[in-house]
Amino acid sequence: MVSRFTMMIDFRIVAVALSIASSLVTDKRLGPDFSLASRREDFKSFVFQFQDNYAYIDRSEKPWLTWSRRYSTAVDSAETPQAFAAVLESALDELHDFHAEVRSYNPHRFLPAPTFEDIYAEFRKGKARVVAVRPGGDAERAGVTVGDEVVQVQGELIERAVASRLGGAKDATSPNARQWALLSVLTGRSDESRRIVLRRKGRSELAVSLPVRREFKRKPGALECPLVSGDIGYIRFHNSLGDQATVAEFDHALAALQSTKGLILDLRDVPSGGNSSVALGIMGRFISTTASYQRHRIPHYGQPDVDRNWIEQVAPRGPFTYKAPLIVLVDHWTGSMGEGIAIGFDAMHRGQVLGTRMAGLAGAVSDFQLPKTGVQVAFATEQTFHVNGTPRQNWIPALIPEGSAESKGDPILIEALKRMKQIRR
Repeated sequence: MVSRFTMMIDFRIVAVALSIASSLVTDKRLGPDFSLASRREDFKSFVFQFQDNYAYIDRSEKPWLTWSRRYSTAVDSAETPQAFAAVLESALDELHDFHAEVRSYNPHRFLPAPTFEDIYAEFRKGKARVVAVRPGGDAERAGVTVGDEVVQVQGELIERAVASRLGGAKDATSPNARQWALLSVLTGRSDESRRIVLRRKGRSELAVSLPVRREFKRKPGALECPLVSGDIGYIRFHNSLGDQATVAEFDHALAALQSTKGLILDLRDVPSGGNSSVALGIMGRFISTTASYQRHRIPHYGQPDVDRNWIEQVAPRGPFTYKAPLIVLVDHWTGSMGEGIAIGFDAMHRGQVLGTRMAGLAGAVSDFQLPKTGVQVAFATEQTFHVNGTPRQNWIPALIPEGSAESKGDPILIEALKRMKQIRR
């Protein structure tokens, strides 16, 4: 899952990229090299790239300072591509950050959330409670319900499973770390079916089995745009913010809805993020003058006491500007670039953002390919903020209460329609 924000050139990243490109001239001809010497060299390169480019290098826990020492034996023992990728994954897991991952295939990896997540749970009063279930996912089809208590995952009590996922983390009691681990074990590994035991109010324990192959059913196409209530338009994106063709499809939908008296833009199915070009293309249809939508920061830019900061703007585009009232819907499956669009509309004072907390993915991500083995890693290289200075991952929309088993239908959409009627009075 990656948020490819259009970035000003960072000379540190360019230098690393040129170095890698030079090395790959030979490696591309010979193929990936997983010899002991190459693994050692690439792990050293990985640590260097991370320490030189990671956007949150000032965080209190700094596991990367000891990666070279602590993982040296594992690197030496990792004689297959999958084993070497697993070593890199273990290191990045110590960040407890779904925006840091190894992209090269490992058949036994933990799948990234929220892209493959279909159960969103939180610890509440010491219990792991299901707060939301992803529409169209395996968990919904299996009957997992909001309010269920998660008792076991893969045969382990949930507390033990979470502790195992955190390993020897120094911040293992941190609510953020525990939340990361809880979502990770519920999302599961790429080569395993999931066995989850739930406890439901008024019933005994219930065991559900979810298939290895994750399936998220949605309507075909980049988006859908039915009228939902009279003259109120609705556009829902289908995890398509990374596809440039989405902009043209969005333009076509907006043209059909040009005469509506209000529009609901649904970003609740964009867990994999996207790219800045698509985001700017969408936002540019709702403003008539250039407007600021997001702040960026690169810390330690060239030297420890220099930061690079800038504000990214949106320019108007298209044959017309949609000026009727706008409400933007978000939830736990609004990830990365989707989160950027949400804070952008709020920053531009162009519509209300309504829903639950979003995915909370920190920063803008860059990809790096290690020169000898060809393994690809990704992590945040820029910090991102609402223009008011709130870190994007901490920004909260107008919240709709969640976590009630009695909630029927789509309470977020219902509330949006209610508010739209109030706006139009």
